[in-house]
Amino acid sequence: MVKNSDSNTRQAIWVAIGSCTAFGFTIISSMILSRYFNKVEYGTYKQVMYVYSTLLIIFTLGLPQAFGYFLPRVPIVQGKSIVNKITIVLLFMGLIFSMSLFIGSSLIASILKNPDLITAIRIFSPVPLLLLPTMGLDSIYATYKKTYVSAIYNILTKILQLIFVIVPIFIFSPTVKVALIGFVIASFISALIALYLKNKPFKGYTNIASNYNIKDIIRFSLPLMAAGIWGMIINSTDQFFISRYFGTVTFAEFSNGAMELPFVGMIVSACSTVLYPLFSKYSHDGLDAKEKIYPIWLSVFSKTAMLIYPLVVFCWFYSSQIMEFLYGTQYEHSGIYFRIKLFGNLFTLIAFAPVILSIGATKYYAKVHAYGAIVLVILEWLAVKIVYDPYIVIVISVLCHISRILLLLHLIAKYFKVSLIMLFPINLIFKIIVPSSILLLILERFLNLNSLFLELLIGGSVYIIFMVVVSIILKINYKTLFKSLVK
Repeated sequence: MVKNSDSNTRQAIWVAIGSCTAFGFTIISSMILSRYFNKVEYGTYKQVMYVYSTLLIIFTLGLPQAFGYFLPRVPIVQGKSIVNKITIVLLFMGLIFSMSLFIGSSLIASILKNPDLITAIRIFSPVPLLLLPTMGLDSIYATYKKTYVSAIYNILTKILQLIFVIVPIFIFSPTVKVALIGFVIASFISALIALYLKNKPFKGYTNIASNYNIKDIIRFSLPLMAAGIWGMIINSTDQFFISRYFGTVTFAEFSNGAMELPFVGMIVSACSTVLYPLFSKYSHDGLDAKEKIYPIWLSVFSKTAMLIYPLVVFCWFYSSQIMEFLYGTQYEHSGIYFRIKLFGNLFTLIAFAPVILSIGATKYYAKVHAYGAIVLVILEWLAVKIVYDPYIVIVISVLCHISRILLLLHLIAKYFKVSLIMLFPINLIFKIIVPSSILLLILERFLNLNSLFLELLIGGSVYIIFMVVVSIILKINYKTLFKSLVK
């Protein structure tokens, strides 16, 4: 079990490395665009990305999850058949998505009250056709224990985006149109690379048609699509109300700050990518959940907490400084959104999706998202009409997010036949949060420098040294994480 756990950790770390490095290039891109675009231009660019990410959930039909579900259940000689079937459906949905963006650009611009979106969305419209067929690469290589390949792909594609989005605004002009044209070109190159990599694991094998057909795949994916639609509403509600009722300038401030700590999503997503095929196989083989899956759950949760909680606590105390350092003093208000969102990260580091999907509890998953979406929309609409404060909108969003997670964890606790509290490594959490919060309260009180860079550098350095000492005293074993990577 230890050996397998180390292997899973190593695979997850590779996915996380790819995601974290790719995110670094995304942040660099945002930092440059924030400084070279005015807030109206930058807000328009962010609205285009918001529209894409919102509708993406609907048009993917939950299909990216199908790779991790079906591939572990068939021999590798049938793997290419599964991949090709899912990719063909994704290609078709990408075409429908692109056409919808082009035709519906005027309607979207009207809803978001930004006429500049008409041209911007039409320029961007080829992207879904190019990028939807690339989806599922992480799950494919996680299934075959070669996540370093997908990590390299993620890094490479983000470098391409950085080059093709940023360089043209220096050469030509700092406008949304120029940046989006570069994004389309980068997406085309990324698509060619991804389609090659999707077939690479099956070279040298005789390809045999899988017993699973497209109907089976769609039947599995449809409940996920339903959950995805509700998830789309959940993810887009904040952005919709901020964009429509508070204007493009406020949306620019909101879009930079109202995000969960990116490293949290990356690490949790990495764990989910690796664990999903594993749990799917265990469930398919009928193995005892409490004996086989529950220990892996606790091990992954503990290691994730060791990585994420120190980051969350530090960023919560330094939220304003981080936003101003990244995007400039004109985005100081982004720090407030960032701090509110960070509170939710104390709960989002749990990779619950692999368990729920592997046991086929997709209907319950969809119901939680459905009721959660309805409650969220009603509460945020009331907040806009009664209080008219963008920060209250985000507070409501975070509280609803935590409630949905607790409902999903309740199902998992029943599946493992344990109490809800036993899903959490409580002792480890307190060992990290209590001493780190005490130190950061002291630094916040006494470390006030004129330079944001120095304040973050000195504060971060003191914090790292302190946490290393604390981990030794309290026996928080970080060595296991590094050993898992190098073995």
